[in-house]
Amino acid sequence: MKQTHLRFVVIVTVLALIASFGLFAAGTKESAATQADPAATYPEKPIQIIVPVGAGGDTDLNARLFSKYLEKELGQSLAVVNVTGGGGTIGMQRVLDSDADGYTALFFHGEAMIPKIAGLVDYGIEAFAMVGIGLLDDTTVLATHPGMPFKTLPEFISYAKANPGKVEFGMMTGGYPHLVGIVLEAEAGIDLNLVDVGGNAAKTVALKGRKTQVINTQYGLTLDYFKSGDFVVLGLTSKERNPLFPEVPTTAEQGLDIEFNKFFFVGMPKGTPKSIIDKFSAAMKRVVENPQYQAEAAKYFVTPTYMAPEQATEHAQQVYEYFAQYQDLFRGTSK
Repeated sequence: MKQTHLRFVVIVTVLALIASFGLFAAGTKESAATQADPAATYPEKPIQIIVPVGAGGDTDLNARLFSKYLEKELGQSLAVVNVTGGGGTIGMQRVLDSDADGYTALFFHGEAMIPKIAGLVDYGIEAFAMVGIGLLDDTTVLATHPGMPFKTLPEFISYAKANPGKVEFGMMTGGYPHLVGIVLEAEAGIDLNLVDVGGNAAKTVALKGRKTQVINTQYGLTLDYFKSGDFVVLGLTSKERNPLFPEVPTTAEQGLDIEFNKFFFVGMPKGTPKSIIDKFSAAMKRVVENPQYQAEAAKYFVTPTYMAPEQATEHAQQVYEYFAQYQDLFRGTSK
């Protein structure tokens, strides 16, 4: 009887050990799988979205709207943080210096490549792991206030030619508006007084208060001022009219062949696991395809457009090549 009981105890013990080993093995496999694919549980905590310009401009507004929908897709909160200075380079550097774990990302547009062209830094968009493009913005217009003696682009160019260095173009040194001013001078054959008045929100305030005379701005961002008559639109910097506001003529049809269309992208530090980038990018795609997001984005006259990392990288390179042709002018080596 004792032997039978002993055998029973041994058998139960062995079975328990086998079961424990099986659970341990399963747990080990699950742990190994998680380690092999860091995106398996990503994101486990809030994600910081760095916007390298001030609050109130088009980049900030688009970042906050996009993030609102992206939170739902990723199942985690996204903290939008404005880090200003250096034509966007301070915020860009913040992202580059962060851990490559998917919890710090850059939301910006083509201005990210301008400081490199200006010779302020030695890196641009290529320094980041491209996550994707989520938005195209073909709404960059040239604007003035009604106190100026011109109301159309040809009148503005004629006036500027007759008064070299007199017309003040409000911009931000080393930023996107700075390049717009330089290209405008080069292609129109005029000499402007390029004055640093700050970012998009500051430019708007400056023109509204008639502290500057001409700026580039996003049509949707300043639509109320165009409607009220506080601003006068001179032209859309594009080859074709925007169907969202077809009444605004392009600079091309008025004889000035310049094009400044923005693309908004998300970038992460190089070294971020591909599986995390792919998971984040897939979430961006779902946001772009969301009818509710599309309806809200339309209020800013922008076009939700998804490009995966490879396609987004190619698009950014094409834009860079267009901008780079003005590098010498930007750096002041030719006029």
